Amino acid sequence: MMGNTLAQTVQFLRDPNLVRTFQEFCGVQEVLMENTLYAIPESETDSENDEIGPSNSREESKSSRKDQSYRSSGDNVRFRQGHSRESSGDVPQFKRGHSRESSGDGPQFKRGHSRESSNDSNIAQWLRRKTKYRHRIKSSPSASPTHSRTSSLDSEIDPTLLEPLQVEVIVESYPFLDLYFRLATECGHEPFYITFIPFIFWNIDGFLAYKAIVLWSISMYVGQACKQLFQWKRPANPPSFRLQQDPNLETEYGFPSTHATVSTVMPFYFFYGTYGRYEYPFWFGLLLACIWTSSVSFSRIYLGVHSIMDIIGGIFVAIVILLITLPNMDSIDQLLRHSDYYIIYVAIFGVIFLVYIYPVNPDNWSPDRGDTAAIIASSAGIVVGYWYQGAFPGDLLPGPFVTELPSIHVISLSFVRFVVGVLILLPTRFVMKLICFKLLPVLMPTHGVKEVIHRPLVELPYKIVTYGVIGFNATCLVPIVFDICGISRG
Repeated sequence: MMGNTLAQTVQFLRDPNLVRTFQEFCGVQEVLMENTLYAIPESETDSENDEIGPSNSREESKSSRKDQSYRSSGDNVRFRQGHSRESSGDVPQFKRGHSRESSGDGPQFKRGHSRESSNDSNIAQWLRRKTKYRHRIKSSPSASPTHSRTSSLDSEIDPTLLEPLQVEVIVESYPFLDLYFRLATECGHEPFYITFIPFIFWNIDGFLAYKAIVLWSISMYVGQACKQLFQWKRPANPPSFRLQQDPNLETEYGFPSTHATVSTVMPFYFFYGTYGRYEYPFWFGLLLACIWTSSVSFSRIYLGVHSIMDIIGGIFVAIVILLITLPNMDSIDQLLRHSDYYIIYVAIFGVIFLVYIYPVNPDNWSPDRGDTAAIIASSAGIVVGYWYQGAFPGDLLPGPFVTELPSIHVISLSFVRFVVGVLILLPTRFVMKLICFKLLPVLMPTHGVKEVIHRPLVELPYKIVTYGVIGFNATCLVPIVFDICGISRG
């Protein structure tokens, strides 16, 4: 009984209609669906000029083509993009680039303009805007939630003959809320942490930053591995709106949300690691951590890329990681900073072992394994570089440090350090990528895979070597350059 209740609860929380409800609550609403595809027999020629005789007009030719395309004789039917689908009956006419007008008193919709209601205030109209995106319906057009008002095919057409239909949807959303959630979701992507944590290491607290890197790599590895184990797909659209258009989302699974995992682990670790080391109110740090976590988590639901269950699962994984790692952070620090040269061998073989045991789906290639390899390799490189180079002098002070606004001089030096560090790491990535892609395709077998980046024996060594060297340079070479240039922090 308890198991059935739990299963029903999980299925309920995975329902994409809940995602759409949250999106509509945040102001996302569909304006219209512009379907500019129509069905024609595959044997028909693409040239329109050849079909138009001396005495026939273009509209007559299109009407004739429509009559031919809706036959039920079993012809192979396909959809063609870039032309209008017209009907002589009650079905509305759609033309790309033109307005859809009703014969009565109904509203008119024009491409590039919003649908206005007499009940909306001027402020509400000013706050709303259009966001255009596309989603594919891999079935008959009736799978669309607005099919009844925008598309109608004759019932004689066999749905099994239809190819996947591409539908263009126009939605409205509140601009500031949309921008807020899009910025929030960037705080869970790898480029943010690859930029944010080195900035902290070079300018604020390297002792805090390198441990954050370790936790980040653990969170990403566990979260990505759980995705491969559960293999739960992302929310279907329709009914939800997929506001984030990323081809990788079609090949990546959704549960648990690594955005939710990382955006829970990182802010609460920073709160745990800085409270007592820096002077600030307890409630302030806790509030910032909660805002960070909730903003990133809700942004994933708003964008339609995760269900509520995905977010709950990601936060649960984060709580488990925090409960295990936070009480042992001092022991981990002692092991990483005060070990002998065997830390190098542990880092190298540890990365290879973790990549080897990472669960993969052989029938569905996805960039998850390569991205995870890059994350743990860069973390291993950072740890080895920090062990070899040592901490900045100010990082070894016990604290507590007074929290105050930085001066213009401090801000300027921080900016210069960040620019110098990036100018070192970017060429590192370019050179290592060039070397790897010159040598690895020649040395490694193809296993029948044509695309070089999809070959495991090319992709994984490239990720491990390139990002391992980047991580090592970030904590070893970059501080040396700071000392040479006289911009190192004390």
